[in-house]
Amino acid sequence: MTELTRSTPNTTRTIMGTVTVLYAASFFVGAVLHLGVPIGLGPVMLTEPVILPATIVESLCGLGLSVAAFAIFTRKPWAWTAAVAGHAVAFGGVLLGVTAIMLTGGSSTPLNDTYHRVMLMLLAAGLVWLPTRSGRAVLRHGQ
Repeated sequence: MTELTRSTPNTTRTIMGTVTVLYAASFFVGAVLHLGVPIGLGPVMLTEPVILPATIVESLCGLGLSVAAFAIFTRKPWAWTAAVAGHAVAFGGVLLGVTAIMLTGGSSTPLNDTYHRVMLMLLAAGLVWLPTRSGRAVLRHGQ
């Protein structure tokens, strides 16, 4: 077995954990924005309308993904299950947000619409990869 072969699962696990942390952070940012707190990024000020239900759902999504990231980085035996659950909960949360906007004619902003589209694609990609042989192997029982 070459050195590259041995390091690949570690690299993939690190990438998956890092991506999961970034997803969680993005949901927490969304939750803060939906509380009405503007966030400055240099010359750009991010704002969203106050939507308390969105804050709750985004916080739960961020929490689920944070638990998944913890499990991945600490090589818990339940890391794969946590990753699937975190991605599924977040995917469902985004679908709930999209559905709520469509059905209620709720506040829709370009930032929110773009975020929903991007996160649906990214979370779906994770949900497609995780059940594969490599996805299961990388996150299985502390490998």
